[in-house]
Amino acid sequence: MAGRGRDAPLYSIEHASFQSSDLLISDLVLTDTKLGKGADASVYLVEWNGTVCAAKRLHEVLLEDESPGGTKKLVSNFEIECVTWSKLRHPGIVQFLGVYLERGSRLPVLVMEKMDTSLRQYLESHSKDRFPLELKAFVLHQITQALAYLHSQDPPLVHHDLSPNNVLLNVETFGTKLTDFGMSRAINPSSNIRKSSIKGTPAFMPPEALQKPPHYNEKLDIFSFGNIILSTITHRWPEPCHLTQYKGNQLIALDEFQRRERCVEMFTAQEKQLFLPTVRRCLENRPDKRPSSAVLVQELRHITSVLSHDGHVVRPFEHLRQQLSAKEEECRQKDEMIKMNNEALTEKDEALSEKNEMLQEKDEMLREKDEVVRDKDEALREVLREKDEALREVLREKDEVVR
Repeated sequence: MAGRGRDAPLYSIEHASFQSSDLLISDLVLTDTKLGKGADASVYLVEWNGTVCAAKRLHEVLLEDESPGGTKKLVSNFEIECVTWSKLRHPGIVQFLGVYLERGSRLPVLVMEKMDTSLRQYLESHSKDRFPLELKAFVLHQITQALAYLHSQDPPLVHHDLSPNNVLLNVETFGTKLTDFGMSRAINPSSNIRKSSIKGTPAFMPPEALQKPPHYNEKLDIFSFGNIILSTITHRWPEPCHLTQYKGNQLIALDEFQRRERCVEMFTAQEKQLFLPTVRRCLENRPDKRPSSAVLVQELRHITSVLSHDGHVVRPFEHLRQQLSAKEEECRQKDEMIKMNNEALTEKDEALSEKNEMLQEKDEMLREKDEVVRDKDEALREVLREKDEALREVLREKDEVVR
């Protein structure tokens, strides 16, 4: 994608078969930096009017659909996604910015707000100790608020593919938003039967979505949210086990909660007390027994409140403040160590200075002694010279007497 930017002319709306011209944007700078990849599309880093954004590009292989009107239907479905997404206004929904028609591609590019990472990536790259329970509750509470907004639309809007892949995070504030509404459709309350199969993340799909034809409503998202709780608490993918299990010689059917008990067994006592009742109700086989998203908002609000009363920090800004205080304390301790080291070095320097002074004094004493020795040597040499002279004189006198 690199090298195709704000000077690249757009395809015509007719060429792309994209009818919603009011959603089109220009002046997009494309890059080759890939942020993620899914079954139907890849997400790249882009820049639009000086703002760093994310761009979703459908895979060109999707155009190989040779069925009558296949390509037109693909672009039409993509346009439905864009129109649906463009109407959503909520802090928990990734903001849709527009559609860009790129030279050299027969598929439109969806441009959206960029977040730091997905919940799945964050869970896989952080241990449980590095992702405190109070922050997990804060994230889960925001997800319920976004779901309550979607389900409050008239008619209700179902996400269809709610999983940690489509929950995005800001790693500094732990702001949480839902994305990827490619399978979201307005649900008619009077008819919740769909004639075609539903795509989604299998481990997060309820039984009614796997039927042929599938029967579902907004309670599909509630079931998926129950699995998101499991995944968030355990940092594991909530893959269900078999539908049946032998107990003795009898083969019995397992409900959806029982099929995920391996995840539940990883909960601590506190996690079971706080989250297990909600998980159990979300994973009910019958949709009508699952709670509404509005009820989940209240339940998660209560959980965050309990954690707060237990002395935990709930607000991410307070968490950041704690991290900053810890860093400041760490820096203070390092400064103390540096100060102590400097004092030790100063003491060593003073000791060396004293030793140098002592050495200088000894050198001076040695020089003085050397002077005394030199003087004595000179005096001794003078005496010896005088004695030699006297001796020579005596010898001369004797020689004269003899002669």
